[in-house]
Amino acid sequence: MSEVTDAAMPIGPIHYVVLICEEAIESLVGKDIIAAGAKGYTVAEVRGRGNRGVRDAQWMLSSNVRIEVLCSEAAALRILQIVETKYSQNYGLVAFTHAVQGPRAEKY
Repeated sequence: MSEVTDAAMPIGPIHYVVLICEEAIESLVGKDIIAAGAKGYTVAEVRGRGNRGVRDAQWMLSSNVRIEVLCSEAAALRILQIVETKYSQNYGLVAFTHAVQGPRAEKY
């Protein structure tokens, strides 16, 4: 078991990008995220209600996913620009980013 010390853990800036979109475009969006400069992402199935109605995942065409990305500010801005340009007109999509801080910021 490792011992916790009183030394402050260095933290740095990270951008947290959240995309909620139709499951049908998950693989395409994933490729765009990596192409924009992110090193990875996390995906979870989600349900909800919005301007396109109830998204309850009871059948394939109504499934949504939440894609979360930790990355640099530059990659975050590219991700938002790419997905907004390529997908927002024809697919259900919510996209936003937060500036956050965390340990090992250089990892992202």
